[in-house]
Amino acid sequence: MKNLIIDFVLAYLAFGSGVGLFFLKYRVVKYEKELAAIHRTIIADRREIHALKADWAVLTEPSRLRKLIQDKTDFKTIQGKQFIQPEEIEFTPVPMPPRKPNFDDTQTAGEDHVVS
Repeated sequence: MKNLIIDFVLAYLAFGSGVGLFFLKYRVVKYEKELAAIHRTIIADRREIHALKADWAVLTEPSRLRKLIQDKTDFKTIQGKQFIQPEEIEFTPVPMPPRKPNFDDTQTAGEDHVVS
C-alpha cells in the first residue's frame, strides 16, 4: 500500500513536471521570437543611423556649405577691419519709463484701507 502511494505521488510529480516543462518551453520559444524581433529592429535602427550620419556628413561638409552660401546669399568673408573694440561703441543711456503707482505704495504704514 505504501509503495502504491509513493508510486502515485511520483507519477503525479513526473506528470506535473512534464506539463510544467511543456508550458515553459513554449514561453521560452515566445520570448526567443520577441528577442529576435528586437534584434532585427536594433539592426535596422543601426543601419538607419549609419545612413543618417553619412547624410549629415555630406550636408555639413564645409566646401559644400561655402558653395551654397556663395550661390544663395550675398554674404562676404569677414575682414579684420570690420572688428572694433568695445570702447569704440557709442553708449546712449535709455531713460527709464515712469513707475506706475502700486496699490501698496498708496497706503501709509499702519493704515487699513477700507473699501466702501
